[in-house]
Amino acid sequence: MQVRFYLSQYEAENYVIRALYTGCPEEKTLTTLDDYQPSDVAVVMGVFKKNIPASFKRGHVIHEQNKRGLNNLILETGYVNRGDGPFNHYALGWNGLNGRADFRNKGMPADRAGKLPVKLQPWKASGDYILVCGQVPWDASCDFIDYEQWLGFILGVCKSSTDKRIILRPHPKCGLSLVEWKDRSTIRSIEEDVKDAHCVVSFNSNSGVDAVIAGTPNIVFDRGAMAYEVSHNKDVIDFDKLPRPDRTQWFNNLAYAQWTSSEMRSGEAWNHISRTNSTKQ
Repeated sequence: MQVRFYLSQYEAENYVIRALYTGCPEEKTLTTLDDYQPSDVAVVMGVFKKNIPASFKRGHVIHEQNKRGLNNLILETGYVNRGDGPFNHYALGWNGLNGRADFRNKGMPADRAGKLPVKLQPWKASGDYILVCGQVPWDASCDFIDYEQWLGFILGVCKSSTDKRIILRPHPKCGLSLVEWKDRSTIRSIEEDVKDAHCVVSFNSNSGVDAVIAGTPNIVFDRGAMAYEVSHNKDVIDFDKLPRPDRTQWFNNLAYAQWTSSEMRSGEAWNHISRTNSTKQ
């Protein structure tokens, strides 16, 4: 197997790429995004974002691999213990982003989940308000829809479906006022906002992972959401009949979708993600 690791323009990302490179036992090359050559596997940090020029080169690598029927291994920010440090977790999946990636993580044991800094909390029966979590419109997870239009629509649907307060939580990295909505949360952490919520609503935000772990029912509208399988994902919303499924296996699997840089450097992450021969979706 030939594996090409493509460095990015950001040193924090390259730290992670180099860690995975070190732990990879295959025939490998460490190069730049300007030096694309076909290989069995291309490893890149992030995916193409149509409105972000900095992503165009990695988008080219991914596109060329796809065109040839070759594999992409995508590194991204993790889902629990997120951040850009040596002790944070990073997602590692084949040929897609978030819920569209193959993490080789079905039916996983509980060992990794037990080491995460969060624990599953019991499902709550109700809460004080509906929390609608905004996303960055130009992020790859939602740049394929008219996100501003969708957000205005879903706020209206929520308002017409319940007497509870509807609180909009703008994304911390998006300072734009996408829609007019008076009841907003802008200064509290996601953990604080989720704590007293009746449910969390988003298109496919990682806030759904935070909600489900905290025992707050979650509503999503795209299968790319990491909490899709343990959330309400139907078009018709009944805020009084939200699903509260068993989350144990989901949480175990989630822990095998993300890795620290030390686990990449040791080869543990590579051993997991490469443990089968067939990877192309």
